Amino acid sequence: MLTLHTVNRSSKLNFQRGFTLIELMVVLVIMGVVVSVGVISLGSFNQDLAENQRAIIGSYLQQVSDESAFNQRLFLVTPDEDGLMTYWFKDNQWQVTNDIEKLPWQKGLNVDWDIDETLAKQQQLPNPGWLFWPTGEVTPGQIELKGMSEDTNESIVINLIWNEALEFEKQ
Repeated sequence: MLTLHTVNRSSKLNFQRGFTLIELMVVLVIMGVVVSVGVISLGSFNQDLAENQRAIIGSYLQQVSDESAFNQRLFLVTPDEDGLMTYWFKDNQWQVTNDIEKLPWQKGLNVDWDIDETLAKQQQLPNPGWLFWPTGEVTPGQIELKGMSEDTNESIVINLIWNEALEFEKQ
């Protein structure tokens, strides 16, 4: 025998389908916070990049100074649009050193430098740059790193300035 059961709409369990408006709003707020943190992090990316390049250049110059003292030879560091190149004075002429590789500039940064052009002419240097003597002395100089903050479009400028003893100014 076949029995039919009728289901009362009131006795049927109500199952929720989809999300409530409050749940959607909470998800949107969380996503907004995550995106804003990401944007802030990206904005400081160029600042970190410039500070990292500054530290690398300082280490590079210190390495050249150490090589100059160790080899008891005159060294020269010259900047160009690609990076820093190191020469040493050997057999009465300037030669590119094989001991220290060229240091390239980080992409995304504009680099300017301050060099005494008259020294390059007086010393007959292959290119204007900074001299490193075996005594530990160095030609004072400055390298300026410039970038743009991606989130605020503000200019980022970081300077690396050193004296005759290769002591760097605090920033």
